[in-house]
Amino acid sequence: MRKTTIALMAAVSLAVISTAALAERGGPPGMFGGFPGPGLMLEHMADHLDLDDAQRDAVNNILEAAKPEIEALREKARANREALEALDANDAAYSTELNNIAMSNGELATEGTLLFTRIRADVHAVLTDEQIAKLERGKERMKKRFKERRQRS
Repeated sequence: MRKTTIALMAAVSLAVISTAALAERGGPPGMFGGFPGPGLMLEHMADHLDLDDAQRDAVNNILEAAKPEIEALREKARANREALEALDANDAAYSTELNNIAMSNGELATEGTLLFTRIRADVHAVLTDEQIAKLERGKERMKKRFKERRQRS
């Protein structure tokens, strides 16, 4: 039972981290909503919120400044994924190694959440009140659509 719980925790943590990595470079929808990569995100935001040139530059700078941190998280997540794949269930240290990877994935999920939240706050600081309201309305529409799809399935 303990091995199953640890394996489940590791799988969930890995899914969160993998989704965060996909979110940065663009990828399938997941727990973080399948955000496009920084370039596409900037273009979508610029078009949807009618960003002026100064706002566009500021958002681009925010995204560029965060790239090294995102890359570091991606690299750590890749290393954990490879370590998880390399585990041998018959190894005497299997549970300990799996637990260490699961704990590391949990730490990475925390770091990723804090990073993406900081990026969002920095971007919001560049937007006008009207743009933030428009962004929030869009989020609410997305939540509503997600909820409707979940109820249908």
